[in-house]
Amino acid sequence: MPILDKFSRQLPKTRKLFRKEILILLGLFFFMLLLRGGIEIRDTFVVDRALQFDNWALTIARQPDNPEYLRGPHWVDEAVRDLTALGGAAVLTLTVIFVFGYLVLKNSYRSAMLVLIATMGGLLISLLLKDFFLRDRPDIVPALMVETSPSFPSGHSMLSAVVYLTLGSLLTRLETNSRIRTYTITIAILATVIVGVSRVMLGVHYPTDVLFGWTMGFFWASLCWFVMIVLQDQKLVEVRLEAEPDEDPEDLWGDNHDGDESA
Repeated sequence: MPILDKFSRQLPKTRKLFRKEILILLGLFFFMLLLRGGIEIRDTFVVDRALQFDNWALTIARQPDNPEYLRGPHWVDEAVRDLTALGGAAVLTLTVIFVFGYLVLKNSYRSAMLVLIATMGGLLISLLLKDFFLRDRPDIVPALMVETSPSFPSGHSMLSAVVYLTLGSLLTRLETNSRIRTYTITIAILATVIVGVSRVMLGVHYPTDVLFGWTMGFFWASLCWFVMIVLQDQKLVEVRLEAEPDEDPEDLWGDNHDGDESA
């Protein structure tokens, strides 16, 4: 029967989409658990019961006889300040603008808008969480830079995870070369880790601030990744970046075939 034949053809796609929707729902459930855990952490800190792990992690990177400086050569302090800028507003904003412009130039307009929406959504979540928890900055060791916003969660850690992991996952969905995909997501993870560790070393965040920021950023990046998959399955965004109409796909890297020219 025609109706049964049509149903049988659509069934595999329906099952695949259903599985992805289940994963999204599980992700939302995981988010609620994280929020509940965050509330309990906040209540713990209100009564000044600092975690032993926080104290240990903040002091281990400092010189025992002079906690105003990090362990190691004198240039380590400045290097850590430079690395933490990877999660700063200026660097992240420029990164998003550059990637957004690249996607627009490649005529990947829907993908560009998805990158912008994912980033702005992550920023909004970070601001709301900071205003909700209102945790004070660490005072166990001297801070190596001035910060005035609430401590929990770490905005640098969360936004670096949101931006780098979201962009990394979205760009890997647009790339067909497996080595480039692996390289892209590895760099995204490495940048996220560097930013979080630097915040603790500078004494401006507790480790739990960073861990929660990483987790929330990873959750948001994963959610955007699942949305990207669903939209690609529905043919609403580009499956991969195509060559420009007037370009030869084999010459995207600027390779000239001398043999062809001599012929």
